Amino acid sequence: MALSLAMMALIEPGDEVLYPDPGFPIYPSFTRGLGGKAVSFALREENQFQPDLAEIAAKITPKTRVLIFNSPNNPTGTVYDDRAIAGIAALALEHDLWVITDEVYARIVFGGEYKSIWSIAGLPQRTVIIDGFSKSFAMTGWRLGYAVAPVALVDALDLLVLNTFTCAAEFIQVAAIEALRDSTDAVDAMVAEYRLRRDLFVPSLNKIPGFRCHAPEGAFYAWVNVEDTGLSAEEVQKILLEEAGVAAISGAAFGAEGKSYLRFSLVSARHLLEDALDRIRRVSVKWRAVPA
Repeated sequence: MALSLAMMALIEPGDEVLYPDPGFPIYPSFTRGLGGKAVSFALREENQFQPDLAEIAAKITPKTRVLIFNSPNNPTGTVYDDRAIAGIAALALEHDLWVITDEVYARIVFGGEYKSIWSIAGLPQRTVIIDGFSKSFAMTGWRLGYAVAPVALVDALDLLVLNTFTCAAEFIQVAAIEALRDSTDAVDAMVAEYRLRRDLFVPSLNKIPGFRCHAPEGAFYAWVNVEDTGLSAEEVQKILLEEAGVAAISGAAFGAEGKSYLRFSLVSARHLLEDALDRIRRVSVKWRAVPA
């Protein structure tokens, strides 16, 4: 809801909105629902899934109103580097753009400190941070999120909240306070465990014929290129599900740039991930003999 309300507050019919591909599907779909035009910029493997600033700049027009991005990214797990953050900030300032930064995975980073674009001079006045409790605090089913925005935009968000869902349930708000206090360092422990699962799962995926996976820098997904199997991602997905009992999502669900990829989740326990790897290895005979 925080993301949807921020988009409702900022996007008018005819506005153009820049968003990452692959990325969270709500960015383009809700943009279109609001009468805007969704314009993608690619996150490509050869660029370590970092945004191409020249491509973004080339796609800005007088109608461009908002730039949305998600770091760490879902589905690639990419944390935008300092050059990308500074470049996006410079473009926003130059072209008078609003920035929606989806930071729902910002606490799940496997190295270094997370840097928000909000910290760059001139950006707090034109930036909306979207965050929530589903990922970092494992409160998925409670659906609690929030936005950090300039005062003028907060007034618009208040109006939208009062005319949609009114408020979040009180007991969930109380739980959120305890989660933010994190008195037992549960978030750090969870991130450490996700790092172990990544370090177990990704190298093993790279040993499976036809699979290629960059280790994610954040979030809890493995984004796997399967083009060398000789099969489409949808075909590999079907074999894994129906013959191995392993669920993955075909990358096309996250945009055209994802057509050769599968996304695996790392939230399962390590022994379940090991079992999944064994199952994937067994069914990989289905594509080993397929010519490239």
